Amino acid sequence: MVYIEVVFDLLYLFTVFYLGVKLVQKRTENILYLIFGLMALTLGFGDMFHLLPRVFAQLTTGLDDYTFYLGLGKAITSFTMVFFYMLVLYAYEIRFNDKNTLTRIIVISLMLIKIVLSLLPQNEWLTSTATLEFLIIRNIPFLLMGIYLVTLFFIKGIKEKDIPFIKIAIGISLSFLFYIPVVLFSSAVPAIGALMMPKTLAYVYVIYVAYKEI
Repeated sequence: MVYIEVVFDLLYLFTVFYLGVKLVQKRTENILYLIFGLMALTLGFGDMFHLLPRVFAQLTTGLDDYTFYLGLGKAITSFTMVFFYMLVLYAYEIRFNDKNTLTRIIVISLMLIKIVLSLLPQNEWLTSTATLEFLIIRNIPFLLMGIYLVTLFFIKGIKEKDIPFIKIAIGISLSFLFYIPVVLFSSAVPAIGALMMPKTLAYVYVIYVAYKEI
C-alpha cells in the first residue's frame, strides 16, 4: 500500500502539472484555457508541499518523523485552495457572462473567513496535536463556498445545456463528498484517509474535462 500511494502521488503531480502547462499553452484559443491551466498549476503547487514530504516519509523513516513538513504542506495547500476556487468563480463568470456582485461578496467573504480561521494558532499546523473541532471549523466556510459555486454551475450549466461545465460541477461535488468523511472521521478511522485518492482524482477529472471539452 505504501508504494501504491507513492506512485499515485507522483503520477498525480506529474499529471496536473502537465495538463496545467498544456492548458496555459492553449490560452490564445480561449481565455478559459488560461484560467483552468492556472487552476491545475495551483493544485499541483499546493499539493506538492504535502505530497512530496509524504513520499519521502513513506520511503524512509515514516510519517511521524516528518510531522513538521507534513503540517507545513497542509497549511500551504489550505491557502492555495483559496486561490483555486477564486479561479473557479472567474471561470464561471467568463463562461456564462454572469458577473454578479452578490456572488462575489459571498464567495470572497467565505474565503476570507477561511483564511482568518486557518491563521489562528489553534490549527497547530506544525504538530500532530491539532483538534478535530478546529479542523471542522476551518473547513465550514470552505464547504459552504463549494456548495454555493457548485449550485451556480449546475443551475447555469443545465439552463445553457453546457455539458462540460456540468461535468466540472460533478467533479467538484465529488471532491467535496470524498473530502468530508476524511475531515470528520479519519482521525478515528485512519483507513478513511484513503478517500483522499478519489478526491484527488475528482480534481484531475475537472482539469481533464477543461483540457478536452471547453
